Amino acid sequence: MTIGFLLRTGPYTSQNVDTVYHLAKRFLAKGYQVRMFLYEDGVFNLAKEIQSPQERNLAGMMAELVRKGAKIRGCGTCAKFRGLKMADIIEGTKLAGIVVFSNYLKECDRFLSFGF
Repeated sequence: MTIGFLLRTGPYTSQNVDTVYHLAKRFLAKGYQVRMFLYEDGVFNLAKEIQSPQERNLAGMMAELVRKGAKIRGCGTCAKFRGLKMADIIEGTKLAGIVVFSNYLKECDRFLSFGF
């Protein structure tokens, strides 16, 4: 089974990234495939130099999901408008276009969206 996520919120505006991380981690542990597309302010969750205020190391959390097999892509246009470049993002993640998002929708058996 393939599970997809759309994450539209930034790292510290809500708990969405934490919810997506924990769900994705559980799905991967069960042997499911995970696809994640970060859109709008959600692309900030890919920043490798993000400074977490306490125990939440978001860059580490996203990198862990990639190591476990999740495919994580961020909207290239959203990143460009926010000044985020390829060199700024976590290794193993990529910036992509809306076609990748569309393909994820087709590939996934279930798709969950997290926004405002």
